Amino acid sequence: MATMTDAPSSDLVDRSLTLMGTHIRILVGAPAVESAGSAEEAADRVEAFLNEYNEVMSRFRPDSELTKLNADPREEVPASELMRSAVRAALAAAEQSNGLVDPTLLDDLEDAGYREHWTEERRLPLREALSGERPQSAPASPAEASRWREIEVDDEAGVIRRPLGVRIDTGGTGKGHAADLSGELLSGFTSWAVDCGGDVRIGGTAGLEREVQVVGAFEDSQIETITVRDGAVATSGLSSRIWREQDGSSSHHLLDPATGRSAFSGLVAATAIAPTAVEAETLAKIALLQGPSGARPTLARYGGITVSEDGSVDRIGRLEPAPRVKITLPTSIPSKGPQ
Repeated sequence: MATMTDAPSSDLVDRSLTLMGTHIRILVGAPAVESAGSAEEAADRVEAFLNEYNEVMSRFRPDSELTKLNADPREEVPASELMRSAVRAALAAAEQSNGLVDPTLLDDLEDAGYREHWTEERRLPLREALSGERPQSAPASPAEASRWREIEVDDEAGVIRRPLGVRIDTGGTGKGHAADLSGELLSGFTSWAVDCGGDVRIGGTAGLEREVQVVGAFEDSQIETITVRDGAVATSGLSSRIWREQDGSSSHHLLDPATGRSAFSGLVAATAIAPTAVEAETLAKIALLQGPSGARPTLARYGGITVSEDGSVDRIGRLEPAPRVKITLPTSIPSKGPQ
């Protein structure tokens, strides 16, 4: 998981809350323009928006708009602007990943045992999960059906169209989408950052650099640090939601679309840097699902970090360690002789 370090002294507000089944942190610095209002008022706006996002998009709430959309018997359903925006972000991630990040796997996710809000009591230690019964490690693949291609967002008509029986899950992009939209509410401030459960969006007119810590995938692993001025960091990993099935096998929330089962690709975590949190979250999931061979080219453009099942860490792109050059000089300079 990616998480921000201590707030710089320039931040006037540092607010933490629990929402959307995860930890939220909002940092706001001084206003850059008078019309922006105070940092406290801005944090209030962001918190109110995130509460609205949870009410609209949570698949665990029976009264949410997403739950009602999935239960609606019509193929064409009226949808709010926020719902259309969230589904459009999920479809963009599916397109970018060629279906690896698939928002139509809700049935498979529930069949795997992830039917209600996550509780830490369910979490299985990662090393224990990897040593138990599980599928052989292999890269994930898109589903042949590609049902996500049949979903249409029509902003002019204000509706979402999808075939009957296709249920939508925006969990693959939701936290990043919420962080990005929160950032838009803070555009008039010198510095700001929003952390939605490890999907971190950073910005501000002052161009302040912030350190983002990437928590180790294993309990005893080292924390990595990334510096970001304006952009986003997101981590996708097995350890945050991994559990033991009744038959003793290990399952987690990141599915292989081709099989509908938990994906074990050879990587246990991937962290991505990108201009937006949705893109960072998408790239991290693509890298994780592709496994070691596909992750490096996926993360090369903006940079990232992967952790393999054996605990080895690979820093990629701009995060890759610079090569060390050693110049050996002669111990004495030979004489050139008479001139």
